Parts: sequence; structure tokens; C-alpha cells
Amino acid sequence: MDILLVLIAVIIIWVFVEFVLLSWDIHRNKIIQFSFKYQPKSLKFRLPKIKAVEKESFAFFMLSLFICLALIIAEFIMSPPEITISNYIGAGIVFFAGLLQISARTALHQFFTLQVIIQENHKLIRSGPYHVIRHPGYLALFLFLFGLGISFSATFGLILLFLLFVPAMLYRIVKEEELMLAEFGKDYIYYMNSTKKLIPYLY
Repeated sequence: MDILLVLIAVIIIWVFVEFVLLSWDIHRNKIIQFSFKYQPKSLKFRLPKIKAVEKESFAFFMLSLFICLALIIAEFIMSPPEITISNYIGAGIVFFAGLLQISARTALHQFFTLQVIIQENHKLIRSGPYHVIRHPGYLALFLFLFGLGISFSATFGLILLFLLFVPAMLYRIVKEEELMLAEFGKDYIYYMNSTKKLIPYLY
């Protein structure tokens, strides 16, 4: 189906750009160092030192993400929709989500992680989309699932998105901000007062 090919192309481009950004971070921060000397240990890893980590919300968040994604895809496979303009609008939302995620990823560079952690010499990022909202990465994931649900006409998947993923995302944001407040104190309070959580100028 045309809409499926469009989405596959968008996601492949997204993943490729993410891979390029990750490779650049590894190179720039010398996380992996190669030595061409004849030594048994020629490959060295330099992982960032972690000061604090938030584990409580990770499992719930990731589980809700994969459940919603699986249901949306399952609906599409079991009941392929008749293609209308709304399906292409959904694909456009997925494309925008990819741009937003790449922009957030670029701003974070070496501070991008799947888990919420505070690294040694951690910096409060306020550039790129972080200048307007505090959690563009989570917004990008929501828009990705929302756009995919519209593209695939996955009614139950969209309902579950709001009933399961959104609460998990908001809970994760609360836990992340608790960690950031503990680390950055007044600077983060000022940052919170000058930005919105997810929706520019609204929320």
C-alpha cells in the first residue's frame, strides 16, 4: 500500500539520521577509541560517569510505548484501511515527529540517553527545541504514535495511546524533572518558569 511505503521511507530516513548523529557523538566524545598498535586490548570504551539515575518510570514508559505500537500495527495488518487524505496527514505528522526528534537529539548530543540519568559534568540544555519546551523528545514520540495511528486508521490504538502511553509519558516527565531539580536547583526552576512542558506556549 502506498501509505505503508511512505511511512517506511520516513522511518528509514529517521533511523539513518539518528545513526549518523550517534556515530558523530561517539567520535566527538571518544566513547570508543581504536588503537592500531599490536596489543591484545586495542578497542577501548569510555563510558560517561553517572551521578544519578531514575529507574522507576523506565519500565512502565517503555512497556506502554511498545504495547501501543504493537496494537497500531496489528490493527493495520488485520484490517487494512481504505486510503484517504487523513492517512497521508498522519504520515505528515510522523515526518514532523522525526524532524522534532532529530532536532532534540542534535541539541542533546552526548547527554541523550534512553534512561533518565545525570552524567558527570552534566549541562542544562536550552538550545534548539529545548528553548521553547522542556521535553521535545517525548512530544516527538507521542506525535510518532499519533501520526502512525492516523496513518493506519487504528482506532483502538489511538484510544490506548491516550489511556496508557500519555499517563506513562507524563509520569516519566514528573520523575525526570524531580531529578533535574535535584541537580540544577534554581537554574532548573528558572528554566521551568520560562518554558512549557510539551506544547509551546500552552502546556
